[in-house]
Amino acid sequence: MTSPFFDHPYLSGHHQPNRFEADAPDLIIEGDLPDDLEGVFYRNGAEPLYPPLEGDYHWFDGDGMIYAFFIADGKVSMRNRWVRTDKFNLELDAGRRLFGLFGNPMTSDPAAQGTRYNTANTNIILHGGKLLALMEGAPAVEMDPRTLETIGDHTYGGAITTTFSAHPKIDHFSGEMVNLGAMIHGVTGAPEIRYDVISKSGEITKTEFFEAPHMAPMHTFLLSENWVVFPVTPIDVSMERAQSGGPMTAWMPNRSVKLGIMPRNGTADQMRWIEMEPRHMYHELNVWEEGDKLYADVATANGTALFPDEHGNRLTHGETVQSLRRWEIDLTGKSDSVKETVLNERDIQFPRPDDRFMTRKTSQSFANINLNSRDGRIDGMDAVLRFDTATGKEDIYHFGNGTAAGELIFAPKSGSTEEADGYAITLIHPADSPTSELVIFAANDIARGPIARVIVPFRISNGFHCNYYPNDSDLYASAFG
Repeated sequence: MTSPFFDHPYLSGHHQPNRFEADAPDLIIEGDLPDDLEGVFYRNGAEPLYPPLEGDYHWFDGDGMIYAFFIADGKVSMRNRWVRTDKFNLELDAGRRLFGLFGNPMTSDPAAQGTRYNTANTNIILHGGKLLALMEGAPAVEMDPRTLETIGDHTYGGAITTTFSAHPKIDHFSGEMVNLGAMIHGVTGAPEIRYDVISKSGEITKTEFFEAPHMAPMHTFLLSENWVVFPVTPIDVSMERAQSGGPMTAWMPNRSVKLGIMPRNGTADQMRWIEMEPRHMYHELNVWEEGDKLYADVATANGTALFPDEHGNRLTHGETVQSLRRWEIDLTGKSDSVKETVLNERDIQFPRPDDRFMTRKTSQSFANINLNSRDGRIDGMDAVLRFDTATGKEDIYHFGNGTAAGELIFAPKSGSTEEADGYAITLIHPADSPTSELVIFAANDIARGPIARVIVPFRISNGFHCNYYPNDSDLYASAFG
């Protein structure tokens, strides 16, 4: 018998677990679904199967649950499935939680020994003909792109058996996917990182290894046309600290950010390390080069509320609001300073470009933002934004106080080739509503409001990352045939 979940901010409200899988062949649509919008919208998120052991919980610790919305022929169908990792299957057989929080071996049940902690709950991507569910602490997990049946760990023929990035970068100009694996020897080994370039068809064409300055969960990295930047932030992972009763993962407020800069097709011995003031940075908008400068537009803050410091003290959301900032890096090596400019001071979460132009200069950004919530991660990011980074113009729609809006994704029109020519899509849960909505905007007029709302007949718990694949794209064709 499954025990009830305890009271926790990430287990109630917008985050309350549903714990079921469903199929909806033809959802109700309010408004007009565009004729030139056809493809699939995927979202990954944390849906814990069982209550944690410690009486504590973190949003990042739930089991991966994938939602797929298939848009075609004027209809939208939906399917959701758990990612059935070895961890998930072991706990399902046991009928209870076996792993400690974040897989902490100090609090895990002995029955978990020998099974990898993998939630696969953070991102969901198509590449090389495969649908991959991702977290940064384990290998990618392959799923069927139509049925969402879990196929199993995808290790690229046994080459990547340790960790895979939650945010690999797909360069639509080359078709390549660039990836890294942090903490490949686990939390007690050397802080070594693996860097891979994977061809359009899914074969590894390049691999490099290098040692990071300290053990850090590298959630994302920065990729331009010719360069890659590895941000080692002040977040620190220490099993020794956990064994002495402290937090295993902690924010170190007096530690600088180290940025490792390497030619994209270079080698580890070409790495150059520079430093900047402490920053929390988990998500970037876009990265590109102009002359001998590299520019990265990132969502960043001077601290984080996600993790306590090494003494267990935790900052509030209000003290760590992220803004959209531009980092300028000198590629010549003449300067090791990073110039930082604030582009937009909104409380921003997941900024995204028109993905087709990643690694090249863009101006249109799409994001979920918080206007009125006390804590956007818990209470909900209640608005969405299109922001022009060249002109500073904002285009905002507020869903209403208490709404939780997920990542806002650009979705190109069929046959579109111009930047931001199409639509923007997000998944929302209105305050206290028994239903959720897949909301579609005209990308160039967010303030106008949704042109279509796809009604999901139950509440979908808050989640993480989404991706949209039009049915006329190479990534869609390689997976669906």
